[in-house]
Amino acid sequence: MRLAALDIGSNTVHVLVADVVRGKLEEVAHYVEMPELGPSVARTGAIGSRAKIGLRAVRKVFTEAKAHGFDTLIAGATQATRQASDGAAFVRQAGEILGVPIRIIPARREAALSFLGAASRHAIRREWVLVDLGGASTEIVIARGHEMLRSATLPLGSGVLTDTYLSDPPRPEERARLRKAALRELTSAPDGDVERLVATGGTASNLPQVLARRNPPQVLTTADILAVEARLDRGRARRVAEAVGLPPNRVKAMRGGIEELLLLLDWFGLALLHVSHEGLRHGMLLAYLEKGGDWWRDG
Repeated sequence: MRLAALDIGSNTVHVLVADVVRGKLEEVAHYVEMPELGPSVARTGAIGSRAKIGLRAVRKVFTEAKAHGFDTLIAGATQATRQASDGAAFVRQAGEILGVPIRIIPARREAALSFLGAASRHAIRREWVLVDLGGASTEIVIARGHEMLRSATLPLGSGVLTDTYLSDPPRPEERARLRKAALRELTSAPDGDVERLVATGGTASNLPQVLARRNPPQVLTTADILAVEARLDRGRARRVAEAVGLPPNRVKAMRGGIEELLLLLDWFGLALLHVSHEGLRHGMLLAYLEKGGDWWRDG
């Protein structure tokens, strides 16, 4: 059986195509576009004129995914559409493109789905923390093994942090203001005596590539992350993008996201960041295998 999961995030639209083999997922293809809905929602409360760009992104990744001949498509939308006054109208239009309903995933359920995806590869017996850093929000889950213990959704995201605080390229005083604002929100993070921090989302998954194009590491030290930050801050995003092989808008978003990941490592007293390429979309598909059409509901 071949399945596809599409999610409309605050920075990105992703689609994952995967085969189900003996109850496990084997990735076939993954496509992404960056319409950056989140900053518009943060500034105005609405998707507004970004809707056309967002719908174009949905159509493009859907077309690319269809080439792989999946049997079933499920689709969800997260923080930007949850917050936007015109979010429901936007997902209706996007659903017409896909031919399936797009579920606006509740924040608590989003955290659970991201955890389900990441835990399928990264769970350890003792306490660990999953950080799903999106464009407009961050889900934090404290877990033991495959069991969620506590979770919280914080109004921190790579796209919104960058858009609110950072120039192109960022200045040191801007990063200082970003850290101060992010630390205020981190007081709402769940407590835990954790031994591992696993991060998923666009910033985390692209860190290894920026650090080393050949044999990128999947466990990064604080020094590694600081080296990536210095590389991304070296000049204007368009110039840096050419050097690191990423789109300019991804470079910009990572600048804010990196600062948040560094703060989270400090917050939990850890020095290593484990990068997960399994997250929300993998969790969506695993939940679909378990619950069918109710995959997106709490409980």
